[in-house]
Amino acid sequence: MAKKMLADLSDGMMVQTLVYLKQKRLIPYKQKAGSFLTLTLADRSGSLEAKCFENAEEIFRRLAEGTVLSISGRASLYQGTLGLVLDKALLCESPVDFADFMPAYTGDVTALEARFATLLASITDPDLSRLLQAIFADPALRAQCHDAPAAKTMHGAYLHGLLEHVVQQAELAEAACRCYPQADRDMVMAGVLLHDIGKTVEFAWGLSIEYTKYGNLQGHTVIGDRLIFERGREVGVSEETALRLSHLILSHHGEMAFGAVVLPKTLEAVILHSVDNLEAKANHTIHMLESGDPGAEWSDYDRIEGRQWYRGTKGDG
Repeated sequence: MAKKMLADLSDGMMVQTLVYLKQKRLIPYKQKAGSFLTLTLADRSGSLEAKCFENAEEIFRRLAEGTVLSISGRASLYQGTLGLVLDKALLCESPVDFADFMPAYTGDVTALEARFATLLASITDPDLSRLLQAIFADPALRAQCHDAPAAKTMHGAYLHGLLEHVVQQAELAEAACRCYPQADRDMVMAGVLLHDIGKTVEFAWGLSIEYTKYGNLQGHTVIGDRLIFERGREVGVSEETALRLSHLILSHHGEMAFGAVVLPKTLEAVILHSVDNLEAKANHTIHMLESGDPGAEWSDYDRIEGRQWYRGTKGDG
């Protein structure tokens, strides 16, 4: 039987399903002895809060964050927010389908992979082509690049999110290079294909997206730059090409306050940062406009950007 998704629940519905335990908290009662248990539960459709009022301390000790639980209870609306009141929460000991817990790109992944391959083959600069072919000839790394999320919580925080991000960004970069023919198109496209390759090491994904110790201690920019440097040295990439490409990787966040190691100082670096920023912000805005009540004039408040987004009023000319 198909798993009941959290997003499909409604007030009063009886629930028996599998969920991923993201967080657990014991909260003392204010006016009596003892505590109740609050669990943050998730699957690929989203997350919600659940509460256990009976045997809270015992359940808290027994359950571990980062595991799959078998739960039963009732969905309940409280102060406008849907949650769960649980009767049972047990560790799931049977095999689970990771696809039930990790959201994924909803479009045609095969088409994205084909476009990525076309972009890779379009690089004619000998140094850059040799470097890219050496990197993506590794089938394990190629598969990780295709499967990896682009983020932990923001835009692209799902399977194949990185591949989507790179392909969409490449389309923007192609247009920018046509507008500014002074730019080295091959260098820009190599930067697009490689700028976030460190995310294959920065993140671990399965039941959820988490930072690895390398992601926490180094970050994807440094990880990616080191990988590119090592492969470039192995295949004999010229010092000038290696330096210019490294600059793209290290500056693609645009500002040091946002994670750039250096500020963009070449035309190609300016283009890479600009299309990277445009792709992420445009897709974030689309997500905000499509979430919540699509018939409302304004989106829900966007805590990341600090504003609401205007949908317009239906019927306006």
